[in-house]
Amino acid sequence: MSDKTENFSFTSFWKSNSPTRNVFFAILIGYIIASIISIARGGVGNFLDIFVISEDTLAIIGQSNDMVYNGHIYQLVTSVFVHVHILHFLSNCLFLFIFGLRAEERIIDSHYYIIFLISGILGSLLTLSFGPGTLSAGASGGIFGLLGVDLVLAYEETKRRSLWSYLGAGAIFLILSGGLNVNFLAHSIGFISGVLLPLFVFKKRKQRETEN
Repeated sequence: MSDKTENFSFTSFWKSNSPTRNVFFAILIGYIIASIISIARGGVGNFLDIFVISEDTLAIIGQSNDMVYNGHIYQLVTSVFVHVHILHFLSNCLFLFIFGLRAEERIIDSHYYIIFLISGILGSLLTLSFGPGTLSAGASGGIFGLLGVDLVLAYEETKRRSLWSYLGAGAIFLILSGGLNVNFLAHSIGFISGVLLPLFVFKKRKQRETEN
């Protein structure tokens, strides 16, 4: 286990440049911005509506397939950092910490960000297959990418000992997030990319190191 884990404390974690911390702050800022826009656009009918992002707002900074078809390609990225409501946000944050902290023990920071972003964006691209009228948002695709990394590298390190615990946590995450505006296709492609990307990245790096 790395020194980072042995000396872990919440105080040092929040002061660190941890990729998990940075991704958390990115999606927190995304949720706050979406909430402010939603409230400003009159999307509040009662107290609980404060914690729910309106469909009009999701169509602007989440992923509206109609908007993407019309050239608003940025939504493929912004939707990864936007969440539908507070429970959606909190559940994704919980599993970001569960899978992200383990992933950052095993891969360098730049690979962490690359895997999270590519997995999330691939999830957004696959969501286009649902056709017009679809609204989608959330970091689940990227988080499933981190789960894929954990499964592959944990299996390489400890074989089957860690495999079932990660599969169990992933199943719980899938169940909790299944009813939200992030679809099973986004989850699946995020997970697959998280499995495949580290395999190819680390194989190429090892090959270069051997050749040198």
